[in-house]
Amino acid sequence: MQRLAEHEVAGRVRIGVMDDYGTIVLPSLLKSFAVSYPGVEIHMETGLTSSMPERVGSDFDIVIAMHPPKEKSGTLLCREAAVWAGSAQFNVDDDNPLPVALYPSGCLFRKWALESLDRCGRAWRLAFVSHSLSAVEAIAARGLAVTVVKQGMLPASLTVFGRDQGLPRLPRAEVRLHTAPSLSPAAGLLASHLRDHWNTPRP
Repeated sequence: MQRLAEHEVAGRVRIGVMDDYGTIVLPSLLKSFAVSYPGVEIHMETGLTSSMPERVGSDFDIVIAMHPPKEKSGTLLCREAAVWAGSAQFNVDDDNPLPVALYPSGCLFRKWALESLDRCGRAWRLAFVSHSLSAVEAIAARGLAVTVVKQGMLPASLTVFGRDQGLPRLPRAEVRLHTAPSLSPAAGLLASHLRDHWNTPRP
C-alpha cells in the first residue's frame, strides 16, 4: 500500500493527560506535529489520570498518565520526583497541623502526601482541594498551605521543602504513554511523535 503523504493524513485523535503536562509539555509537541500533519484534529482532555488508562480505546486513543514506580503497562516516557512545595515565606515549623493544598481523591500525589505524613506522625489538615492545578499552586504560592508537585514542573512561585522542614521524602512517579489496541494512522503517528520527541527541550 502506498504511504500517505503528510498532508494526506487526516482524522481525529483523542488524548488524555495531566494538567501540568497539558499546559507546559504537550503544546510544543502538538504544535510541531500539527505543522507536519495539518489534517489531524486533536482533542485533548486534562485532569486526574488515575482512571484515564481504563478509558483508552473508548474515550481516548492516547493517554499520558502518572503511575507509582515499577508500573508495567504502557511505555515509560520519564520519571518525576514528587516534592513538597510552598511559598519561600511559609514557615513549616510554625504550622501545626500542617495545612495542605491538594487534588481530590484519586490523585497519586495526594495519596503519597497524606500517607507519608501519617507514617511520620505529622499532623495535617486539608486546607484546599481543587481539580485545578493552577488554583492549588496559587494557594501554596500565597503561603496558605503547602502542596506536592513534580520537581521538573516546579513553578517559579514555589520553593521546594524537604527534611530540613520536617517533611517526609516522597516517591518518584513514572509517566507512561498508553495507546488503544487499534490506532488510526493519525493516532499512530501522534503516539510515535510523542515517544520520539518527549525529551526535546521546550522553547
